[in-house]
Amino acid sequence: MTSIATKTIAALAAATMLIATPAAFAAGMKFDIKNDSDYIIDGFYTGEGGEWSANWMNFKLNGNETANMEFNYDGPCDIEFYVTWEADDGSSIKGDETSINICEANTIYFDGKQATYD
Repeated sequence: MTSIATKTIAALAAATMLIATPAAFAAGMKFDIKNDSDYIIDGFYTGEGGEWSANWMNFKLNGNETANMEFNYDGPCDIEFYVTWEADDGSSIKGDETSINICEANTIYFDGKQATYD
């Protein structure tokens, strides 16, 4: 099992691939993602202008694990995202698209049904 520290470093590297817009509203976003479900999260994607980013996560987040995410982002605070879950056969299942104010998010929680943040 990969340590959380390794996952954090991987998440930081992957998160820098986020596509940014020219409008500067937010920068240096830092937040945690917490998996409060029994599922394994294997993807975190953000959308902007009808396009979806590459998977930010090059690791898997098991139930009751938390990972730190950080990226430089020069776009609006309200973003769309979705997560993918690992299926029993190893494929990924796409979750519902959700909107979030990334500027206000300290922790994003996934309970297997919905995403919330504080």
